[in-house]
Amino acid sequence: MTRTAAILSALCLAASGATAQEDPIFAGFVSVDLVLVDVVVEDRSGDPVLDLEREDFRLYQDGVPVEISQFTAARRPPVGRADAREGTVPAVATAPRRLVLFIDNIHLRPSSRKRVFDKLTRVLDTHLSPQEEVMLVTYGGTTQIALEMTNNRRALRNALREQSQAGAVSLLAVNDDQRVLDLMQQMRFLQSNGAPGGMSTACLDVDHLAHAHAQQVYSRVLGSISELNRFVTSLAGYEGPKALLHVSDGIPLVAGNEAYRYASELCDGTGMNKGIPNATDTTQNNTLKNRYWDPTKTANTLREFDTTDEWTRLAGHANTYQVSFYTFQARQPTGRASSITDTRTSFDVETESMRNRQDALFMLADETGGVAMLDSLDVEPALVRMREDSRLSYQLAFEPPTPGDGRRHEIRVEVARPGLEVRHRKSYLSKPPEERVEDRVISALMHGLSDNPLRVRLEIGAQEQLEQDQSRVRVNVHVPLDEIVLLPEDEMQRGLFTVYVAVRNGFDQISPVGHRMVPVRVPESRTADEFVYSVEVPVRGERGAIAVAVQDNLGAEISYLEQELRLPSTS
Repeated sequence: MTRTAAILSALCLAASGATAQEDPIFAGFVSVDLVLVDVVVEDRSGDPVLDLEREDFRLYQDGVPVEISQFTAARRPPVGRADAREGTVPAVATAPRRLVLFIDNIHLRPSSRKRVFDKLTRVLDTHLSPQEEVMLVTYGGTTQIALEMTNNRRALRNALREQSQAGAVSLLAVNDDQRVLDLMQQMRFLQSNGAPGGMSTACLDVDHLAHAHAQQVYSRVLGSISELNRFVTSLAGYEGPKALLHVSDGIPLVAGNEAYRYASELCDGTGMNKGIPNATDTTQNNTLKNRYWDPTKTANTLREFDTTDEWTRLAGHANTYQVSFYTFQARQPTGRASSITDTRTSFDVETESMRNRQDALFMLADETGGVAMLDSLDVEPALVRMREDSRLSYQLAFEPPTPGDGRRHEIRVEVARPGLEVRHRKSYLSKPPEERVEDRVISALMHGLSDNPLRVRLEIGAQEQLEQDQSRVRVNVHVPLDEIVLLPEDEMQRGLFTVYVAVRNGFDQISPVGHRMVPVRVPESRTADEFVYSVEVPVRGERGAIAVAVQDNLGAEISYLEQELRLPSTS
């Protein structure tokens, strides 16, 4: 997947085979989705606790107790044996947890990347059951699905081998980080050795360098979060829990933190006491201190580049679709916290840099009920932990007090037995129904995940080539009238649909989801067996795909379909 392009600026729906009229919109079926909370309980030794019952748990939303409407025990019941406990739903526990391997090439050094891929194939062959499904995803500025969800181990091995030979994108980011610290050191060296400008311009210039670098890193981190959000959306069509193993060397929570900390050491006097070469103290010069950067304000400046809120929103979004992050930091321990450059910085800056690159990973895992495995050389424990969690977790479900309000809500789980550690997702986004359908359309478009209870049929109609690589495609959406709810009224039958459409063009760009609510009015003695809509969409390139959802507003069913498009040649 690449960044969204607004190529579906207008959605044109025209009815044929039956009549669509602009009747007043009337109330339809309302569905309230349960909020599912997977819970892992461990004792002080880290061993799983598997004998808890429903009455041992207390569940809260935004600090207010909510009733546990469904409960699934951590132990799976034997095959063929029904669990007679009231309200227990064994079928939920038997659903397999799907595994996503997400390789963040932007934030992963070549040496770390090689170690990870060298072990992944062996570890997956050893620890995965034949039924478990795995997806392989890489991120290098855009998200690419290297292997769709599958239990085909040969296909997985081939995909891992192919990705292990790919180029290392992270070198660009590493070189940027190294260059800014080296430039700061060189600038202070020149100024300390009599270069024109003196002390006053030196510290002003390192501030400018640090700020420009922080902006660059901030943009890169926001891009990573945005792509993770898009990818989590695409998982909406996969039911049940999903475990995402995010592999990186760490991602800055506060962009530009290391550069600004180093700039402060050079100019606020602390570096002089720590033996940092070319350090000075501009804060004590009353003549010049109002004419250049004040390093004592570094903490305030860095708040501008803090991405905590963005990571928190990502976690809430992931929790909505039962995606737990297991973050694996593959960085090789070196004795230096940063390992970015040979420029000499203090231990304090190195330690702060290391912590800053781990905080985002820890937050994402903690907020989604996963585990952060930091500074590790071995990916095997991470995969084992993920599999154990899927087998040993309880599942609680509750009806949200304010469904679909669009807000983020906090979740807290407590157990009555003292001395136990509880791990679970900490929040969720209460998405409006329309937004959940839109997310599911994107999932169908990206992964080909169709679900068609209404027996909707797509027919590719006329295709017209426009300017350059632009085409317009007509797609006819056939909806069987016998599959929808129709209400009698004055020798007529009335129904109501919402049609959602999104397209992917030949450059893997995905449009926003367009939708329109269309009343249906047909005679009781109808001759047509289906209702046909024509959807015209612009698409770029020679290949693409369209995803359509048809929601029966008076019934409980929604159909999702995806179909590839072959477009006129632009040559």
